[in-house]
Amino acid sequence: MEEKSLLYKIRHSLAHVLAMAVLKHYPHAKLAIGPVTENGFYYDFDFGGKESPKDEDLAMLEDEMRSLIKKNLSFKKKEVSKKEAEEYFKEAPYKVELIKEIIENGEEITLYTSGSFTDLCRGGHVESTDEIAPDGFGLVSIAGAYWRADENNAMLTRIYGIAFKNKEELLEFKAHEEEAKKRDHRKLGRELDLFVFSELVGSGLPLFTPKGTLLRTLLQEKLSTISKKYGMQSVTIPHIAKRELYELSGHADKFGDELLKVVSHYGEFVMKPVNCPHHIQIYASKPRSYKDLPVRYMESTMQYRDEKPGEIGGLTRVRSITVDDGHIFLEPSSVKEEAKRIVQTIDEFYSELGLYGNHWVSLSVRDQNKKDNYVGVDADWEHAEAMLEEVSQELNLNAQRIEGEAAIYGPKLDFIFKDSLGREWQLATIQIDFTLPKRFNILYTDRKGEKKTPVIIHRAILGSYERALAILIEHFAGAFPLWLSPVQVVVLPISEVHKEYAERIGSSLTREGVRVELFNENETLGKRIREAKMGKIPYFLVIGDDELAKNEVTVEHRERGKVGKMSLSLFVEKLTEEGL
Repeated sequence: MEEKSLLYKIRHSLAHVLAMAVLKHYPHAKLAIGPVTENGFYYDFDFGGKESPKDEDLAMLEDEMRSLIKKNLSFKKKEVSKKEAEEYFKEAPYKVELIKEIIENGEEITLYTSGSFTDLCRGGHVESTDEIAPDGFGLVSIAGAYWRADENNAMLTRIYGIAFKNKEELLEFKAHEEEAKKRDHRKLGRELDLFVFSELVGSGLPLFTPKGTLLRTLLQEKLSTISKKYGMQSVTIPHIAKRELYELSGHADKFGDELLKVVSHYGEFVMKPVNCPHHIQIYASKPRSYKDLPVRYMESTMQYRDEKPGEIGGLTRVRSITVDDGHIFLEPSSVKEEAKRIVQTIDEFYSELGLYGNHWVSLSVRDQNKKDNYVGVDADWEHAEAMLEEVSQELNLNAQRIEGEAAIYGPKLDFIFKDSLGREWQLATIQIDFTLPKRFNILYTDRKGEKKTPVIIHRAILGSYERALAILIEHFAGAFPLWLSPVQVVVLPISEVHKEYAERIGSSLTREGVRVELFNENETLGKRIREAKMGKIPYFLVIGDDELAKNEVTVEHRERGKVGKMSLSLFVEKLTEEGL
């Protein structure tokens, strides 16, 4: 067994200590599982409809855990037979089920004992609880969770904890979490008036306000401008198709119950879960020659997946997904060079957001033990993987090979970016596909006049607009760079006598392509400045007697504070230099 880190052992041991504390105060509880998580641990309990802990009881359970830790309890391992294990846990149905699974997998059954408490466990514990800092952990929440994540099973009570090596690391994590709460895109989305949800429309179906729509449009325009430099052409497809289209592509099996269905006079249709089969039909609409290739299609369009209610949250997991999608049809000999062009597109786009360079690349391949989860033949997969490996080497991408993350039809290069809080997000992707062209029997005529099958590169630079916006809102804390800010400048006349000049300033800026608002409400200047700052607007111009007399503006920035007085033309020049 792989040696676990000390932090893993601390967290795993704390899960046992939590179970001990719960059983002392709720002896009727039945234990399920207690694994380690990214930042701590949890344990699932079945209280059988009897008394169970509430959020206000977490402090009491924490105190009980600290008392147990101070006893310097050891963790002693014992290997037992199936009969011994079932006898010991005969009153613990969840443990009995796990024992059967362990036996079926041909694994050994091990128990770990601490004091009078024994649990079924594979291990990975501290030698003694004196290795655990009593002030290095905390219980944070209680939630419901289905046994084995199956909604057909019993609903259990899950108690979550966080744990670190010491108090300093715990406090650092809590400060990080507080900052993340301030940046939560759901909170900022409301405050900045970017998007809303409606129960009448349905869960997971966001509605974007004018400012939110402008954000989406600005991203799309930036991406389109860069992509067209590399020969991409825009296409448009419908939002529905016959189910047969996705049966042929393999997506009907992949998405299963997630497919949203539409019944019409013409039979049953499916809301598109992906766009590539539609784009393939555009390619297949007329004969193609090697002289026509590469054929490059791109589109920003919605696709739909009926996510389960528990999986929907904010913009990061929705049912209507606006994707930046691109499909390039080309000869196998051109794949590497085309992939390099896409890498350049990714570089240019994410450099505009200040994210490129703070990222890493994954060479996402099949899980060799689960080949049935993918379509296509081994030779094509190996060829595609070799191509992407060469692209990585030649461009110094240093892609890390990750098994099990491939698309159903081929391997891919995934670009994982770090945000300002250090969190990692997979955004851009380059996927090589030998399989779908064969499934759809699309062809081109080569130099010898022979019919050949093209390769498809599936490329997404932004991915899902909804998810990307959630990431960007939190990364920038709503304070977007100038080019991406829905409102770039707000003009603030000090009083009514300055309104006409302020309006002229606003009109002049609008003619220069600046997105500007005039704050002329009957409020104090201080309050209007606070509103501008709350709105994360990059610049605000204060207009008073002096500015009116000298035909100038006083410029302030949301972070840098007062910039100074200057002519409007000089201000516009500075905006242009900043990336207007």
